[in-house]
Amino acid sequence: MGDVRGGAGEGGAGASPGGSARRPARPGRPRRGPLGLLRTVLAAVLVVVACVCVPAGALSVWAKYEIGDTGSFVSTVSPLAADRDVREAVATAVTNGVMDQVDLGPLNDQARDFVHDAAVSFTGSEAFRDAWDAATHGAHAAVLKALNDEETGGDITVDLGPVTEQVKQKLVDNHVPYADRIPVAHTEITFVESRELGTAREVFHAFQTAGPWPAVAALVLAAAGLLLAHRRLRALGLTAIGFALGGVVLRVVVMAGRSETMDRLPSDIARPAAGAGYDALTHSLTTGAWWLIGAGGVVGAGLLALTALRGRRTSGPAHGEDAPAGARGQRWRARKPLSR
Repeated sequence: MGDVRGGAGEGGAGASPGGSARRPARPGRPRRGPLGLLRTVLAAVLVVVACVCVPAGALSVWAKYEIGDTGSFVSTVSPLAADRDVREAVATAVTNGVMDQVDLGPLNDQARDFVHDAAVSFTGSEAFRDAWDAATHGAHAAVLKALNDEETGGDITVDLGPVTEQVKQKLVDNHVPYADRIPVAHTEITFVESRELGTAREVFHAFQTAGPWPAVAALVLAAAGLLLAHRRLRALGLTAIGFALGGVVLRVVVMAGRSETMDRLPSDIARPAAGAGYDALTHSLTTGAWWLIGAGGVVGAGLLALTALRGRRTSGPAHGEDAPAGARGQRWRARKPLSR
């Protein structure tokens, strides 16, 4: 009996007085002190501010380097020359400008049809695209003035004088009666009236003044937050999700701006052409928003899933099939009845 009890005592080393084996202590994370907690909070704040700066940075870069630069502006609006709604608006404006200068009596309606057909035909030519680029290049200074100067800024317009000259020449070549007598007057197509800009003027001026710095701040703050984070892979995933949410905010802002602009258009301005112009000017913002949403969402979800998977693999079970062999043996011996 003594040997049996002695053996049981040796084999049951570490067993509790009640006969059950002690469970091995689970490895836990060390508790963070006040400095560790402060570091975590600071990292979270930096990442949140970085995500807020994402849409602001995109708008600032757009205002400074796309709308503010003449070459970029012309390249942005150049595709509008092939837009059907813009071509129709140009043809209508040219026709009205020409017919306001002539009076052919009973032939007015027939002459209007000739002029309109010639204008529509010309807007489909390469010469019209060249004239459109030249007109938008000349209009850029007026656009910036309208967006930055509330007192002296005028409407956002494009001068169609060169287009009218080309249409007149086309009518002359087609031997249309009295075409050579058509005066070439100053003809404009208006996209946005100055009085309708309102708050948009102040917002644009603020973003243009900020330039690239909100975008730079977003990257720097995000990097600083990741460096301070204790669990950087998880923090990187959350940052990517935050950037995706910033893309959502940017897309909502662009859509709200379009709705506001279209609602304020006067009745004499062609809405389809104005909508096409707005979409062209904000195309890079829309593309950037979708990239942020797509890339940020995919990267963030992937990193968070990887973090969760690694957490499951590194957390060892306290008991069961995967418990250490020594602990299982101690518990089996502790539960085995003593033989007599």
